[in-house]
Amino acid sequence: MIRFHTLGVLDLRGPDGLELRSVLQQPKRLGLLAYLSIASPHRFHRRDSLLALFWPDLDQEHARAALRRSLYFLRAELGADVITGRGDDEVEVPEAALWCDATALDRALDQGDASQALELYRGPLLEGLYVTGASAEYQDWLDRERARLRERAAGAARSLVDRSEADGRLSDAARWARRAVELSPDDEGALRRLLVLLDRVGDRSAALRAYDQFVRRMAEEFELGPSAETNALVDVIKARVETVAPRARGAAESVAPDTPLPAGTIAVLPFSVRGDSRFAYLGEGMVELLATKLDGAGDIRTVDPRALLRLLAREDGTPAPPDARAVAEHFGAGRYLMGSIVEAGGRIETSASLYAADGKVLARVHANATGEDDIFDLVDELARQILMAQRVGPGTRLARLAALTTTSLDALKAYLMGERELRAGRYFDAMEAFQAAVDADESFALAYYRLSAAAAGCALPDLARELADRGFDHRQRLSPHDRLVFSAQRAWLHGAVAEAESLYNTITGTYPDDVEAWFHLGDLIFHSNPLRGRSAVEARGPFERVIRLDPDHVAAMVHLARISAIEARRGEMLDLIERILRVSPQGDQALAMRALRAFSGEDRAAMTRVAEELQEARAITVAIAFSDVALYAGNLGGAELLARSFIQVARSPELRALCHIVLAHLALAAERAEVARQELEQAEALDRAWGLEMRALFATLPFVQQTEGELHQIRRALEAWDAGTLAPSMFLIFAMHNDLHPAIRAYLLGLLDVRLGDLAGAAAQRAELGALQPELTGLAGSLEVELRATIARAEGRPEEALTLLERSRPELWFQLTVASPFFSLASQRFLRAELLNEVGRTAEAAGWYASIAERSPYELIYAPPARRRLMEIREARGRAGTPAGD
Repeated sequence: MIRFHTLGVLDLRGPDGLELRSVLQQPKRLGLLAYLSIASPHRFHRRDSLLALFWPDLDQEHARAALRRSLYFLRAELGADVITGRGDDEVEVPEAALWCDATALDRALDQGDASQALELYRGPLLEGLYVTGASAEYQDWLDRERARLRERAAGAARSLVDRSEADGRLSDAARWARRAVELSPDDEGALRRLLVLLDRVGDRSAALRAYDQFVRRMAEEFELGPSAETNALVDVIKARVETVAPRARGAAESVAPDTPLPAGTIAVLPFSVRGDSRFAYLGEGMVELLATKLDGAGDIRTVDPRALLRLLAREDGTPAPPDARAVAEHFGAGRYLMGSIVEAGGRIETSASLYAADGKVLARVHANATGEDDIFDLVDELARQILMAQRVGPGTRLARLAALTTTSLDALKAYLMGERELRAGRYFDAMEAFQAAVDADESFALAYYRLSAAAAGCALPDLARELADRGFDHRQRLSPHDRLVFSAQRAWLHGAVAEAESLYNTITGTYPDDVEAWFHLGDLIFHSNPLRGRSAVEARGPFERVIRLDPDHVAAMVHLARISAIEARRGEMLDLIERILRVSPQGDQALAMRALRAFSGEDRAAMTRVAEELQEARAITVAIAFSDVALYAGNLGGAELLARSFIQVARSPELRALCHIVLAHLALAAERAEVARQELEQAEALDRAWGLEMRALFATLPFVQQTEGELHQIRRALEAWDAGTLAPSMFLIFAMHNDLHPAIRAYLLGLLDVRLGDLAGAAAQRAELGALQPELTGLAGSLEVELRATIARAEGRPEEALTLLERSRPELWFQLTVASPFFSLASQRFLRAELLNEVGRTAEAAGWYASIAERSPYELIYAPPARRRLMEIREARGRAGTPAGD
């Protein structure tokens, strides 16, 4: 389904998750789509009414023509089912074809789901969209809808305030009250309710800030001041005449949680207070304040403070001295916190101790404040120290380091939430949390480091590199150890594999319990080894070290499952998949792992279920699952099934072309050359550039039979194609080749010339490649080296050809090498194996042959000839009596 975001941000994306920029760039047609999607009640709209709204200044004929063109454009870009008609005079956007956040908000509220509605409301409807030439009636409709949706959202916030307050969840009530004020900034009643709730939870400084903001805005915009009622309330808060309200005693059995709390839950007990009696409210107040601050930081949860205080209350409402261990046991909390406050001359000294359930002291923390106005800063500092003093995330030191390198508690909490999501393999959710940490502290180097890692996990290498560079600017806040970690990640992201591997080896040698360094060393080996003629299975050692240090490390288990598949250890692979799904059943890798499990066996029903789920999944999830099925399950038929099912739901010609290209690779890997040719013809009909490049690539393969006439025909088509005029692609997998098509064309023409025996022509194409890409870096440089080596081999100089390839050190980001038949360098790697075999270095050749088809489905076409060569080498070595390990 197409997804249309209109509230606060304008975003339109197809079923594959890609931005439909062609529509977003045309305001009038976007406005028409929005009106048809949102106008209430949802119904068919007469064309005449649309003409009056969007083309009031045109005569009937021209206006109708403009509407026809707009509807044709929208159908072409979005799909025919998105704009439907009834008769000749009415059109609509069916809700089943396009999801819109504005209509989803109405639906959520009609169903009583206020929190979902507020998640959807991110700002005014169609903010920033100006439809040139539209009528005043259209603007009136837009203004009414903006006001209506904002008021509905505000009403949702108010209802959540009521619900949270009734349930005794004052912190939640205050949060929703703040949202209500944001949505209705002129509603002084909403402001007063927020002030009362903030006062009740003890966050009086936040209450006074909210009041000051309201005063300034009213003065600037309306030259008015707050009402006497509001001022009186604020005076009460300032005077602090109220202490924490006595709690009514409740039955103990009603206080206990309905479900067991996580083992890491902390029970915050009342603090003892010595000094001026006016500070007595802090004894119970610290329960509310610290519990609220700590709750939700990574895996940490806290016992509900109201429930805890109700349990402790005497009949007269005053708190009883707590039996801390009994209270923690009552709530099922694995830890408890006790502390004291000493006031002298207005200065406040605070200390607290965190205990395990058995009474063992886990940490001691201290903080002080110069006066009552600094209480909230004191609470923040205590919470930060508590987080710093324990290992929030299993097997990782970064959580403690994060607490040392940011002074923002909001940044730290967001960071720890990101760590939790990253460990569970939920990379997109982790990105959101780490971005919040960076927003809260723009100099938070570790947040940039982890945000970059999450972006890389989401297949966003450009963003990952940019974030790593930005975070690197703040590396002075890190220790020498962590600067090494940051430098290694940055080198890896920029494709400097040798430098990154050297740094990771240094880190793991010096700090053998550094989980992150071990994982990234394994990740680097897994993805880079095949580019070096070595197997990805050499990454097993680092990944197993990660699991010993952090048994629930999802990403390491995913890699180990793939390594087990490469080594044909199916039982071990299935056990690892079970562990992954148990630890992270909803993680970004879960569906791909279920696909690997299903297509590794004979369970047809499981295969069908996974295939159906993948049709609704993110594009990156689909790509990973397909690769796992093709490479690691070794199920080419299953991979073909998936690719054909994707064609049925693919809307864009580019995506359908990609499916046919993948099917061609699968067919050739199964040595069905005629089927592969037919698939490439269909791909070329959908996307001329990619279809032609793939047809030419297949023709250059030495193990594919082609007549001389066929080679000449493909060469003429390639030579006639003007690759330099190709418009940039917005489709992620094709976009990585933007600006590279002329270089790819020269490379393919050169290889075809070699096959045709025209070595002078091949040399001319190599010179053309150098003229197109003078610096010859990245992919262009690798293509030029391969073409030179191919020419040298054809001229009878295999040693020189091999030297050219051995000197080449391509610095390519691994996700590019997985997602592209050119960036994979599979052709170059197969050539290197052939040359090693020809010059008698058969042991090295075997390594290069064996490592093909361990990383990218585009390498599968080289697998059959590579297997045959391996068998020939082993048989020859067997006849010669050479030990297999030599």
